[in-house]
Amino acid sequence: MNVIFSCGGTGGHIFPALAIAEELMTREKIKILFVGSKDGMEKNIITKLKFNFASISAKPLIRKITIKNLLNCFYNIKAIFESIKIINYFNPDIVIGTGGFVSFPMLFAAILKKKTTLIHEPNVYPGIANKLLGLFVSKITVGFEETKKYFPLHKTKVTGNPVRNSIFKKDKSKAIKYFKLDKGKKTILIMPGSRAAKKINDVVLSSIQTIEKEIKNIQMIWMTGKSEYKKIKELIKESKIKIRVFDFIYDSGLAYAVSDAAVLRAGASTISEIVLTKTPAILVPYPYATDNHQEKNAMLFERKNAAIVIKDNELSQQKLIDGLKNLLNKKNQIEIKKNLKKIFTTDGSKKIVDLILGDSKC
Repeated sequence: MNVIFSCGGTGGHIFPALAIAEELMTREKIKILFVGSKDGMEKNIITKLKFNFASISAKPLIRKITIKNLLNCFYNIKAIFESIKIINYFNPDIVIGTGGFVSFPMLFAAILKKKTTLIHEPNVYPGIANKLLGLFVSKITVGFEETKKYFPLHKTKVTGNPVRNSIFKKDKSKAIKYFKLDKGKKTILIMPGSRAAKKINDVVLSSIQTIEKEIKNIQMIWMTGKSEYKKIKELIKESKIKIRVFDFIYDSGLAYAVSDAAVLRAGASTISEIVLTKTPAILVPYPYATDNHQEKNAMLFERKNAAIVIKDNELSQQKLIDGLKNLLNKKNQIEIKKNLKKIFTTDGSKKIVDLILGDSKC
C-alpha cells in the first residue's frame, strides 16, 4: 500500500499526520511519502524520523491583494503541477491531508487524478483550504463534534485527534530523572511554542519573585524558544524555585508526564496533547493564528471547564498566578481532568486508520 501525507506550516498539522502514519505502519506493509513545503519546519521534523520527504513550491496566501500574494498564487499553481508529477511517480492508494497551506495543491492534484483522498481537521474551526477541499475529497475526519457542521455530513466522521504514542505513554519517574527534578514537588510546565513565546515568557519572567512568595513547593520546566533562551537562563539564575530551562523540548511526552499544571498556547497539537495526557492547563491563544483558530480552540475548552483561558492581551502577573493557584488546587485538578476526558476519545489514530484501510480496500 502506498500513502502520501501532505502537511506543513505548524506542528498542529504535522504531528497528526505522523500519528496516523505510525498507526498505519503497525497494521500494513506500507510505503509512505510525506510532501511539504521547501522551507517549512516539516522537512526537518519528518526527515529526522526517517520518513521519505518530497517538497513542492506551495506558499501561504494572505487575504490582501499584494505583489507577494500574487507571486505566491503562481507558486501554488506550480505546486499543483509538481504534485501531479509526484502522484504519477509514487502512485498512491490514498492521499491524506492534515491541513496547512501545503495540503491544498497536493489534495487538489489528487482529486484531479481521481485518487482516494482524506482530510483531517484538527482544529475546532477549519481553515479555508480544508473547507474548500471538503467539498471534493472522498472522506473527512474531524477532532471535535463541534467541527462536523462545517463539512458535508454524509462523509464526515468525528474521530478525535490523532496523537503520537510517544506523547502519552511516558513514565513519570523517568521524566523526573530526565529533567533532574525533585520527586516531592509539584511541577509547572511553561511551553508556549518556539515561535510565539515572547508574551508568555515576559509575563512568567516578571512573575517569578511573586510566584516564589505565593506558590510553595513547586518547580518549573520552561521551554523559552531559541531567541530568548540565553537571556532567560541568565535572568533566573538567582531564583529560589528550581527552574529547568530549555530552548526546545524534543520529547514533550516526558514534560507532560511530570507536570501538574501547564501554561500553553492553544494550537491543535497542544490541545490534543492535554486531552491525551489529562494535563490541567492555562491556555493563552496566539492572537495572530490564521482565522484566530487558537482562540476558537481555547473557548471550547473553557466552555467545557477543561482549561483556564487567558487571552494574550489580558495576560498579566496576577491572572497568571491566580490561574496557577486554581490549577494546582487538588479539587480543581480532579474536575479539570474529568472534563478533559469528555473532549474527545483517545483513539483518533486508530479510528482514522480503520477508515483509510476500508476506503483503500486493503
